Amino acid sequence: MKNLKYILLGLIVISFFLPSCESDKDFLTEDPKTIYTPETAFEKSSQVDAQLVTAYRQVFNMYGGYNMFWTGLTTQQLLHGQGADVFDIVHTGVGQPTANAYSNYATWSPGNGMFNNLWVDMYQLISYANMALLGAENVEWSSEADKSYAIAQARFFRGYGYLRLAECFGGVPIVDQISETLKLDYVRDSREDVYKFAIADLEAAEALLPMYPLQDGRLAQGVANHFIAEAYIALGTEMNDAASYDKAIAAATKTIDAHPLMTDRFGTRANPADQSVVNGVPAYREDGNVFFDLFQVGNYDYSAGNTEAVWTLQAATFEEAQANGLIGGWPFENPYYSLTAFVGPVFRNMTWREDLIEEGAASCPFAGNIDQSLFPGGATCAYLGGFSTGGTMETNYVSKKVWVGDYADDMRNLPINLTREFLCLDQDHSLYLQPVTEDMISIPDMMSPMRSKIKMDDWGWHPSEIPMHISQYGRDWYAVRSAETLLLRAEAYYRKGSSDLAAADINEIRSRAQATKLISAGEVDIYTILDERARELCYEEHRFPTLLRMGSSNSSANEVLVNQLSNHSRFMGDIPYYTGTIHFKFFPIPQTVINANTEGGLEQNPGWQ
Repeated sequence: MKNLKYILLGLIVISFFLPSCESDKDFLTEDPKTIYTPETAFEKSSQVDAQLVTAYRQVFNMYGGYNMFWTGLTTQQLLHGQGADVFDIVHTGVGQPTANAYSNYATWSPGNGMFNNLWVDMYQLISYANMALLGAENVEWSSEADKSYAIAQARFFRGYGYLRLAECFGGVPIVDQISETLKLDYVRDSREDVYKFAIADLEAAEALLPMYPLQDGRLAQGVANHFIAEAYIALGTEMNDAASYDKAIAAATKTIDAHPLMTDRFGTRANPADQSVVNGVPAYREDGNVFFDLFQVGNYDYSAGNTEAVWTLQAATFEEAQANGLIGGWPFENPYYSLTAFVGPVFRNMTWREDLIEEGAASCPFAGNIDQSLFPGGATCAYLGGFSTGGTMETNYVSKKVWVGDYADDMRNLPINLTREFLCLDQDHSLYLQPVTEDMISIPDMMSPMRSKIKMDDWGWHPSEIPMHISQYGRDWYAVRSAETLLLRAEAYYRKGSSDLAAADINEIRSRAQATKLISAGEVDIYTILDERARELCYEEHRFPTLLRMGSSNSSANEVLVNQLSNHSRFMGDIPYYTGTIHFKFFPIPQTVINANTEGGLEQNPGWQ
C-alpha cells in the first residue's frame, strides 16, 4: 500500500503566530467536541497518522509539488537555490533581466513575501509535528511499536524544520508544544541552540525509526542520519567545533553503508530484452546509463531495488489520482511534482537570429509546422521538456562552468543526461532537424540545457498528458540520495583536516559517473565540494540552505555565500544586472512576523535593518 501518494488533509492546521480562539466555558462543557483543543483533537491513532501524512505533504510542497495556486512554489524555489548560483527565472518574451529576478538582490527586504512564505511553511511543518506528538500521547495504540514509529516521524519533521530555519535565518524561536493562547512575546533562541534542538529531535527519531522504509516514501534511519550529519556540520561551522565533524562523519557513514550508490544500469529502461513500448517509445534506452536510470519512472524507490534512494517523495499515478477524485482542470490544479511546468527554457518563445529567418517558415525554430507523429505535442513535446512557464533557468555555473576542461568527460555531461543542442522542428525551415545552438537564436540567454532529471521522452508520460506534458503522474522525486550524503561526509572530512578522505568520497561519486578527472587531496576545498554538488545534485539539493550554513553567526560575513552569489548568480555573474554587494549572512526575519510579535523582541538579522 502506498498511501503517501494520496493527498490527505491534516486534522488541524496551526500556524506560528496565528491567533487562537477562546470560547465560552459553558459552551465547551456542553459539547466539547464541537471545537478542537489539544485534548479533543485526536480520538484514535489513525488520526495521528493522518496528521503525519499532512507533514509529508508539506515537505512534498517544499521540494516541488504545487497546485493551481502554486502552493509552496516560492518556498521550494528559494530552498532549491532560485537566485543563488544555480537557478533564476527565465525571462520569456524579451529574454532580458527584469526587477522580478530572484538574483536582483535590490528587491530583497524583510517585506519580501518569499521569506515570509518560507518562515510560515517551516513553522507550519513544526506545528504539524507538535500536534502529532501531542496526539501520540493522548490516544490508544495497538502496539508500542506503532506509537514509537509515529513519535519518530513527528520528531524528525520538527528537527528537520528547525535545521532549515537555523540554516536560513540563524537563531529563531524554538516552539516545542502547541499553545492554546495567543502568544505575542516570542524571542529568538541562538542559532547554536536551534541546531542542538534539531539534532536532539533527529537523533531521537533515528533511534526509533526502522532501518529501511516500511512503506515507500516513509522515513527510515538513513534519512535521519543524513540530516543529523548535515546538522552537525552546520553546528561545527557555527561554533568552530571539530568534535561535531566526527559526529557528522559517524552519522553519514551509517546512511552510506545502508544505501550504497547504484553503479550498474537498473530498472524500467535498462533491460535490452524488454520490447515493451509506451506512447510509441521503446522502454529500453540503449544510450542510457546508470545516472539516466536513476531518474526514470518506476526506479526512484528503495523497494524497486534502488539502494541509493534514502528518502523518496511520492507522486500519485494517473489512475490513483483519478480513483481519488484528484483529476481536475488545466493546467495547475493537481499537486504533483510538475517540474516541467516551471523548469527550463520556453522553447516556443525563442526566435531565429535575424539572418536565419526564412519566408514561409515560423520565426521560432521550435514552433510552426511540426511533425506530430515524431514530436507529439509540437512546441510542448517531451523532446523540448514539455510545457514550461519559464519559471526557472540554470545559471552558466551549473550548466557550463563546472564542466569546463578536464571535467567535461563525465557520464552526467553526456547528451542523454544534459542536452544542450536541440533540433529545428519546423518542417518549413531549411534547417529542419538540424541542430539549433544558442548563438542561432535572437537572444542566446534564453536557451538553457535540459536534463534527464527533467526532460523525458514520451515513454515517461501518461497518455492523458500528451500533448501539453505538464503533470508528471507517477513520477516520484528524491528528497535524499546517498550521493548527497557522501558529499556531506566529504565536507566533514575536509573541515576536520582529512582532505584525503574527502577526496575519496568525492571520487566515489565521480567514479560512478565514469569521470576521467579524479580529485586529489590537494585540490579539495569547499568550492570543490560545492562544484561536485552542482554536478550531481542540480534540481535536488536545497542549495540556499547549503550556502547559508557555510557562514557562522560569529563571523562578519559568509565569504562562501558572497563568492558564489557574486561570481555565479545569473544576474551578477552571468548578466551583471544587479551591481550592488551581498550584504547579508542570513535571510531576513520576515517583517510581518516581527510586526505580529508586539510584546516581545524579535530583532532583525544584520544587514536587513
